[in-house]
Amino acid sequence: MATTTVIDNELVEASKIAARRESELTVREAVSKHKSAIFWASFFCLPNIIIGYDPTIVGTLVGIPQFRKDFGYEYPAGSGSYVLPASWTSAFTYAPVIGFMVSALWGGWCVDRFGPRKTLLGATILSLFTLLMEVLGESAPVIFVGDLLTGLLTGSFPVLGPAYISEILPVCLRGIGLSCNNLAQVLGSLIGIAILRGTEARTDRWAYKVPFITEYAFPLIFIVGSFLAPETPWFLVKKGKYEDAEKSLRRTGYGDDINNTLAHMKETLLLEAKTKDNATYLDCFRGTNLRRTIICAMAYSGQFLCGINLASGYCTYFFELAGLSTDQAFDMSCGLFALGVVGNLLSWPLMTIWGRRAGYIWTCSFTSVLMFIIGFVDLAPSSNTGAMYAKSTMLLLFNFVYNVGLGPIVYVLIAEIPNTKIRGKTLGVACFTPHIFSISITAGLPYAMSTTEANWGGKTGFLFAGLGLLTVIWAILYLPETKGRTFEELDILFDKKVPAGKFASTDLHDFNRADVIDGVTIQKLGKEDIEGTYAAK
Repeated sequence: MATTTVIDNELVEASKIAARRESELTVREAVSKHKSAIFWASFFCLPNIIIGYDPTIVGTLVGIPQFRKDFGYEYPAGSGSYVLPASWTSAFTYAPVIGFMVSALWGGWCVDRFGPRKTLLGATILSLFTLLMEVLGESAPVIFVGDLLTGLLTGSFPVLGPAYISEILPVCLRGIGLSCNNLAQVLGSLIGIAILRGTEARTDRWAYKVPFITEYAFPLIFIVGSFLAPETPWFLVKKGKYEDAEKSLRRTGYGDDINNTLAHMKETLLLEAKTKDNATYLDCFRGTNLRRTIICAMAYSGQFLCGINLASGYCTYFFELAGLSTDQAFDMSCGLFALGVVGNLLSWPLMTIWGRRAGYIWTCSFTSVLMFIIGFVDLAPSSNTGAMYAKSTMLLLFNFVYNVGLGPIVYVLIAEIPNTKIRGKTLGVACFTPHIFSISITAGLPYAMSTTEANWGGKTGFLFAGLGLLTVIWAILYLPETKGRTFEELDILFDKKVPAGKFASTDLHDFNRADVIDGVTIQKLGKEDIEGTYAAK
């Protein structure tokens, strides 16, 4: 049955003014005018530090001598060396990943239901108790459960962060702001490695307790910020709280254009009238939302299909095989993540030039070539230390290229592409899906790399090169360009079923809204009538 949506012509004209303002606003003007929005967007990037910090800490625990001594067993007997049972080694590797995967789904629901701000507040307060299990835990099972529960809460951060940032920043700053989610993750890993580097040599339990205690600094910051931050105006308009939305707009730099901006939000949501207000996860797979959901999930999965697990997990391993000491290899890990930080910073101007689609395709292509090189170099004899250094160097370069484009661009895409009414749920699906690949790859890599099992070594690069090329082909065919588009324009492009390659070139200036969505009728009513109609929906 066709949906009839009533839109006031005055609302339409006001929306056009706001859309024109967004398209004409320069980065410099936006930075000058929307300082508060930039500040709070930056704050909502910070929770993603935990997404990099926690897996780094927990995944490296098994390498800390004191941790192995306290929770493992001596092997060989009388040697003074300790190892953890293989089951616990795997358990600590998977704990945060499983938590993040499940948390993405409930986090997406909470973002749509309660808003990003309240979701962050609730998850952070609860994490204070789960972190306590890690700090006070005196056995491996307690620490494992504590980390799993922490992951079930903090895994919502990659959902709520992009949702908040995409809805509070002007269009011209959205790409830079969203890419900072990846930067925060890399910084989290770097902080974790640095803390472990300073505590690993201790011969008491503080060698592994200090990293857990340090993590307490983050939730305290998040709780204070959550109380002070404004809720996104888009979320408030979705809930019909127009006065609160006006206050939020005023706080974030829209004081001189509140009415037009509010009209633009109302009209965008009216154009999404096919998606009911009490939407469920099933709505992510209905109509044009199915295409959006698949794009978000595939774009995010491309991070793992291209081989980031191999690059981040085995770079130092190859350096050790080449002759570096454990400490030197550990320092290389710091260098690996430092390169990631530099790459993320470079992504800001390049994303402005490239856009999303071209940046994703080119960097994914480059990483695939690097994986091919790693595979071919591994054909050299294992005694060739030069080949070992070459493989490690290629993995360092891979990490840099990944963080210039593929890594940060994904967070931009998964936040810009979803339908506004179900942005949180679509983000939840997008963050859930790639963790399936991540767990599969994490489980398979040790087997592939082991000299006593598959013994692929660097030839694993051939596998990821092939998967990377498939990702490139998919992106060429199906990944749209979202740069410079308002949410309303993206709605129109998807509803008109514009091919991915034509998103950037399609002109939507002065489009006829009566032809936008099948079954939508535009009628002229008074302003009071339209606001009453919208509020009743």
